[in-house]
Amino acid sequence: MSSMKRLLLIPFMALLVLTGCSNANVIDHIRILTVLGFDKSDSGYTGSALYSDYEEKGKIKVLQGKAKQTRVILKEMAFQSAQPIRIEKLKMLAFSKEVAGEGLSAFFKTICRDPLISNYVIMAVFDESLASVSESLAGKGSQEFPYHLIEQNMKREMIPYSNLSTVLFDYYGKGRDFSMPYLQLNRKKDIEISGYGIFKDDRLKFVLNPEEMLYFKLLQGDAMRGDVPFMIKKGSNEAPAIFTVNYGKQSRTVTFNQNEILVSYSFMLSGMVNEYPEWFALDVEGNTHSLIQQLEGQIRSRLLALLNKFENEKVDPLGMGDLIRSRQRSWNEEKFYEADYGKIKYDIQFRTQLSKSGVGE
Repeated sequence: MSSMKRLLLIPFMALLVLTGCSNANVIDHIRILTVLGFDKSDSGYTGSALYSDYEEKGKIKVLQGKAKQTRVILKEMAFQSAQPIRIEKLKMLAFSKEVAGEGLSAFFKTICRDPLISNYVIMAVFDESLASVSESLAGKGSQEFPYHLIEQNMKREMIPYSNLSTVLFDYYGKGRDFSMPYLQLNRKKDIEISGYGIFKDDRLKFVLNPEEMLYFKLLQGDAMRGDVPFMIKKGSNEAPAIFTVNYGKQSRTVTFNQNEILVSYSFMLSGMVNEYPEWFALDVEGNTHSLIQQLEGQIRSRLLALLNKFENEKVDPLGMGDLIRSRQRSWNEEKFYEADYGKIKYDIQFRTQLSKSGVGE
């Protein structure tokens, strides 16, 4: 290498080193909040914020503040930090069940409208206080942030999909109610998804259990993948099995017959059966046909039970009102939920493609 090239290369390498150090220093000297949660308190709300402390190898640290307004809570957190705090990289907004039970409209009008916050922020309800959840996470690695748990289960398992964008769309839209994941601390003080919160207006109405949550995602029709437990019967024998959905599609239509509204669901499910009993051989054609009938019948029964539960509880997280509004010029929201919602009839049809390559083949 010529001496001239060496002279040119030295300042270039120095610039790279200085640039890298500058970026590291910037990250080390700000608090990038990734989880922000709210509990009820005597003075209004207690806010708990989680961030990664890069000076301590990314360990989770906690900031807290108390006030009636979210902006004041963030200012209280700033007063406790020697570095500026930032919410631009926020990944999760969380609420205790007490806060969710009293209503989230105040948060929708304030922090959820902040242009710095992404529409893809995950929203969730915790069975415990966010203060206790924060204590359980403090000092752990950043991989323990609860939004990682929700994201991977939405993508790979039967956890219904939602984020700030879908929640606000359902909240402000007509003929819809919003929903979000419901989490809790288990006996080991680890966070787990224990159900799915269903809201009426801005308040938590009830929580779907894990089995109902699975069928709620099927009815949503988004990214249908995961395991569906069911029972196989043949003669006097009965045993559990699992249908693993690898791919699925769903469509729905509305038919008006005099005073009746019929909503028809059509499912196409492709997957394999796993962990089925040895006495039920899938290489027998009659068994395969019987299995598909039993599987579809049990899924249909559970889907109908969930649809009827929504009607009985007078909540509409699937947007039936919006679906029918798009096909009725004279649709009125108040009249629909008072007189028509509870009278909807449902028809559910399946087209199931079964692979015989499950465990035990």
